[in-house]
Formats: sequence, structure tokens, C-alpha cells
Amino acid sequence: MLVSSGEANGTDGAQGRPGAAPRRPRAAPRPSPSPRRRSSGGCPRTAAGRRGSRRDKLIRYHQHAFTRRLARTVLTPALSLGLAAAGTTAYAAQPADAGKDPGNQTKIIGGHESAEDYSFIASLQKQRGDDPDGHYCGGTLIAADWVLTAAHCVTADTPEDPSAYHVRIGSLDRTEGGEVAQVEKFVVHPDYRHADEEGSAHDLALVQLSTEVSKEPAPLASRTPAAGDTVKATGWGYTKATGNDPSQLPVKHREIDLPVLSPDTPKCASNETDGDAWGIREGDFCTDNPGGEAGTCGGDSGAPALTEVAGRWQLAGVTSRSVGDCASTPDIYPSVAEHSDWIRDVIG
Repeated sequence: MLVSSGEANGTDGAQGRPGAAPRRPRAAPRPSPSPRRRSSGGCPRTAAGRRGSRRDKLIRYHQHAFTRRLARTVLTPALSLGLAAAGTTAYAAQPADAGKDPGNQTKIIGGHESAEDYSFIASLQKQRGDDPDGHYCGGTLIAADWVLTAAHCVTADTPEDPSAYHVRIGSLDRTEGGEVAQVEKFVVHPDYRHADEEGSAHDLALVQLSTEVSKEPAPLASRTPAAGDTVKATGWGYTKATGNDPSQLPVKHREIDLPVLSPDTPKCASNETDGDAWGIREGDFCTDNPGGEAGTCGGDSGAPALTEVAGRWQLAGVTSRSVGDCASTPDIYPSVAEHSDWIRDVIG
């Protein structure tokens, strides 16, 4: 598995130094990759976003898809990691300059602001321009010093520099409240494979915090959501599929209920524009887009997909990407239950 620790190197050639403009923010740093991956910088990647860069494609829950859409309409191939978008991974929030630092982005489209407090929601942040708390991707607190997010949010060819990041936990407002902790290291799933033109199975990474926090972690779901179930997708991703400006990411946390589709549903596997490049993989599950205008987008990458069991929320999946464009094609999430052995082996 890939491990990146701030102790190993004070700087990161790809990501940049702490306080420097984000390099390839899979979640929010990248300008506006229309990532099928949902990162915090933009909507899920679309066909255009996928072509640009993987991070743009992947919600960085939420930019590749978004960037691709943007590329299709504006003729500028910008990719962003973090958010999910059609044919892109959930895009990560990206900086305004998509060309320099694309990422996957994903955000909630067709949903609403959260009214319920979630102690475990997390915003993975780093310096973006003059903003020291730029949102890149979502995440979920699963132990006192561990957060689960999407792999494309924290690595491309090599892991990002963890010392450049911090995490705000337990606040519906990504700019204040909750608890803030610095990042100690990133641990990427050993079977995750980064690629600019397609999504990967096992799009998961664990973020170890430098200090423990007091917020209550989310329990891990013991089974993968089945066809007909409903999951609650969450995050701070763009609310419009055309989002590409990190300054326009919502400050308040949003959510939407989405129906789970059977994994063998054709539209979960491919679409006309990108084929099966961003479709469902081993260990993933897939949700539909009611009315063709609902789902995750750039900036949502890495954020939790929740199921309710006995009146309590459980972490069922992590926003990764869209098969095609944000909100108009199915969203893909690696199942927490399918990866629980790896998660527990890492966090102890």
C-alpha cells in the first residue's frame, strides 16, 4: 500500500509545500476537472474531465467529470480529482486554475442543506490561494485519529504531502466549528491504480491525524447496499454540474437520498461517451440519479454515503466517481463492507 508521511519529506514536489497552492487537489484543489471522481474542486468528471486527468475525474467526491463537461462546452480540457462525474471520478475541489492543478470534484446536486448534525463528517483542506482552509475532498471519521476518504483525493502517481493538509471534523460549516487536526500520513489501498483515463477499483485511502479528536466516529456498515436500498450521499460539492470555481463551493454541508441499483445494471457499467472507463468495478456499488438531475459532483469525492440501521447512521461507501456527467449518470462508491478487513488492518 502507498503510504505518505510528513515525516519522510517536508515538501512534496507534486503537491507542493504546506501553505503553497495545491498541486493536484483531487478533491478540491484542482481547478475544475470534471472528474468522474468527486473532489472538492468541481463536479464529477465527465467525458471531458476524464480525458484531462484522473483527479479531475475522480468526487477530487467530486472534478474530472466536471472538467470534462467544461472542456466539452468551453473547449478547455481541465481535469480535477475528487468529485464524481459522468465518466469521471468524484471530483476533488480544485483551484480556479484548473490547468495547473486539476482534480476530481463532486458535489451534491438536487439535494438540500443538512439539518442533522453528523459528528463524523470531515472536510480535507489545504491552502488554496489566499484561503488557508480550501476544501479539497470529503471524508469520514472512523476512529479517534483516522479518517476514510477516496484514494484519488490524496494520490496520483505518488501520494500527496500530508503535511500540507488538515481536516475539519464534525461541523456542517466547512469554514468553522468542529475540531481541526493536522494530517500525519496517508495510507492508500494497495490495489488502487491511478490512471488519467479511467476509474479504479478500491478508490480508498486512510488519513491518519496527528492528534486524536473527541468527535464520535461513524460505525462501518457490515454489508454492501443492495438494489432497492437507499443511501444518503453527502458533501460540500458543487450544486450545479457546470461548477468549476472553488470559491462557489457551498459552505454548508448538503445531502441527498439516492436509490441503489443492481451492479449488473448496464448504465452502472458504461455510457455512450466514455464506454466503461468510469463504470463500476469490483467492490463498488452504484446509485441512480432521480430525474436525471440528482447526485454527487465535484468536491464530493471522498465524502460518506450513509445507510441507516436501527436508527443509527453507518458508513456504507465513499464517493468516488460518476459513470458520466454529474447528476445525469449513476454514481460509483467503493463499498466499506467489502474493504473492512483492509481498513481494520491499517487502523488497528
